[in-house]
Amino acid sequence: MVYKKIDSTFRGNVGAEVTAAMRAANRKLAVIAAAIPAAGRTTRDGLCLVNGTPLLETEFASDPKTPIISSRIATLIALQSDIPVHEVSLEDVRRGQLSALLTAFSAEGECMVVVDAVEDRDLLLIAQAICEQKEMPLLVGAAGLANALPVSTFMQEKQELPVLVVAGSMSEATRRQVEKALCQARARVVDIDASRLASAQYEQEMAAAVEQSCALLGRQQHTILRSSRSADDRQMIDGLCAQAGVSRQQLGEMLSERLGMITLRIIEQARIGGLFLTGGDIATAVAAALGAEGYRIQSEVAPCIPCGTFVNSEIDDLPVITKAGGFGSDSTLCDALYFIEEMYSGN
Repeated sequence: MVYKKIDSTFRGNVGAEVTAAMRAANRKLAVIAAAIPAAGRTTRDGLCLVNGTPLLETEFASDPKTPIISSRIATLIALQSDIPVHEVSLEDVRRGQLSALLTAFSAEGECMVVVDAVEDRDLLLIAQAICEQKEMPLLVGAAGLANALPVSTFMQEKQELPVLVVAGSMSEATRRQVEKALCQARARVVDIDASRLASAQYEQEMAAAVEQSCALLGRQQHTILRSSRSADDRQMIDGLCAQAGVSRQQLGEMLSERLGMITLRIIEQARIGGLFLTGGDIATAVAAALGAEGYRIQSEVAPCIPCGTFVNSEIDDLPVITKAGGFGSDSTLCDALYFIEEMYSGN
């Protein structure tokens, strides 16, 4: 399966990117279902709607980089592609006719198909029709379609992927949680030198952290990015501020932002099964680095420790657990790793 992630409001060079993906993946059919009903993004009569309003009438139409000239998805795609674009109505989706239509379109030659969806159940019907195709088409969409796909289409049964933990808090609770996970051999750690991360050599420190983390994740090992090993690290703060010529608040923001950048680079290079973020500033910085527009809570690992997904981010569908730095018992990190493992095992 090849899934081309796009922005749900069609910002960017969608037509050119889908065309390139079709050619690279050797697919003659692309199914485009960009709706995310839970976020107010729907497709009706071939139009992209945001909370019921045609895309052209929303703030997204004036995007400074890629302004929108139409609410019709086929029109937007045709601006950058000469591949024929068909539309499938909501009525046809709900009548169960999509599978036959996709087969017929595919027989005609290379094409793209924009499919209506206004509710999650519509996306489930689209996913079902896709899975019925003799040859898997290129899938084009955002989080909505991805969430509707059966796990078996993109992951082997009970396959487990490693979790990336970003422990940027200096709290004693976080240190104990990390140490317990290490003592129980539940994860490996990559220590980041905060003084180097705050210096002019921060790019080298970031590159080293990314390389080490990707190597561990590539071996299917849960990996912890740790920026503080000891309570004594707090005594370094004033020195780091003087070294960087910034205030304490500015130092915290700078380190958090760079940890967010490290996280993004790791995710771009390694496959992970989820994120565990400890510390509010870290969670905010990572969300910003990944381009997230929000955080959708879906469950709880423990009281006040939510598990959810980042909305419209680089990792739309992966579980993200967040925790205040000073919160939780010594076993909280181990519990979180187990929680995500159970999600993949289907138990």
